[in-house]
Amino acid sequence: MSYVLVGSHPSPFVRRLRLLMEAIPYEFKTLNIYEAEGAAELHRLNPTHQIPLLIDGGKPVWDSRVIFNHLNQRHGLEKMDIDKENLLTVMERLLDAGIATFLLVHRSGVAADSDMMYLRRQRDRIDSTYEWLQSWMTSEAANQWSFPTMTLYSALDWIKFREVHPIGQRSETAAFLARHAHRPVVQATDPRKV
Repeated sequence: MSYVLVGSHPSPFVRRLRLLMEAIPYEFKTLNIYEAEGAAELHRLNPTHQIPLLIDGGKPVWDSRVIFNHLNQRHGLEKMDIDKENLLTVMERLLDAGIATFLLVHRSGVAADSDMMYLRRQRDRIDSTYEWLQSWMTSEAANQWSFPTMTLYSALDWIKFREVHPIGQRSETAAFLARHAHRPVVQATDPRKV
């Protein structure tokens, strides 16, 4: 079994898989998707032009959730039920909205305080998903090092790192991140250290 995980160091979707694959041997191939060479390579590897992607014995697997399901089937990593799947969906929408906001404000030059409908919807989505996730963040389940915990850690740490939204500075975020910051794999995948 030979895995190659393709992505970038800062990507939270890539990071959650790197956290997940801590005990699974793999090669990490980095791409800078904002440069011409990296964008061309991504276009060649994935028709959706998204990272991460996993190459398993030469066969590509696209999308981080599909990669998780593939690895989970192969390695029996975590039992998933509809509650965990729904939880992951909310976390992923939080992250999608954060990435859209980052691309608009930090990469495309849209003013952070713009009332543009699309940007406003992303901010609203961040607020509503975060509000919904707050009770889970303080639950016993959030203390366990599971794929949902890895996903939320990657999302909140990235939002804080990129200064995308004020939730990155909230005390609830800081408390959740502090519970898992000691893990060697968390420290090794910190996007600030690249």
